[in-house]
Amino acid sequence: MKWSMLWRAVQSAREGRMGDAAALKGAATGGRAYPELNAKLELLEEPFPSIDLDALRRFPEGTFGREYARFMDDQGLKPFIVSREVAVELARTSRLAVRYPLLHDAFHVLLGFDTSLVGELGVWSFVSAQHYSPDYDRAARWGRRLYPLVRPGQGAALREASARGEALARRARCLIAEPLEQLFTLPLPEARNRLGLVFE
Repeated sequence: MKWSMLWRAVQSAREGRMGDAAALKGAATGGRAYPELNAKLELLEEPFPSIDLDALRRFPEGTFGREYARFMDDQGLKPFIVSREVAVELARTSRLAVRYPLLHDAFHVLLGFDTSLVGELGVWSFVSAQHYSPDYDRAARWGRRLYPLVRPGQGAALREASARGEALARRARCLIAEPLEQLFTLPLPEARNRLGLVFE
């Protein structure tokens, strides 16, 4: 089953369907959620939202949606789009493995972390502290060990980002189980406030 999914992920990538490729790869290789998170994800009406960057670019300045679009444009990124067929197939068994890659960049915007290794460690530390998955916990632990070796001059910044991510996680709502796409119209500070993201 997993090898079949990986093969389909490769085929999807070759056909330019990068959202389906990411979803199938995630379902095949990990991202299994803790049971308590699975229960929360089951309550989502739209577990795999489709994000329209063109529409978000037209949102008012300072809104979460506009800031997300700006972030994606600045990084040269495009949101993953999962086909209806793949979404229906994976909705019951792999919600976290598909949903998190779809919303990872939205986490960067909400948490105020860039895409450097320092920023990535901040996001992974947040995700681990929110208790989503044993696989994600391992990713955060490996990041804390390996990133200082890759960026030896940034040890203090890495430690600070990790600590800040964990602190934000303790106060915030369970971000991955929130309908984040419904907050795009709000000013970014208000979206953060509704999610319990308290910055000191």
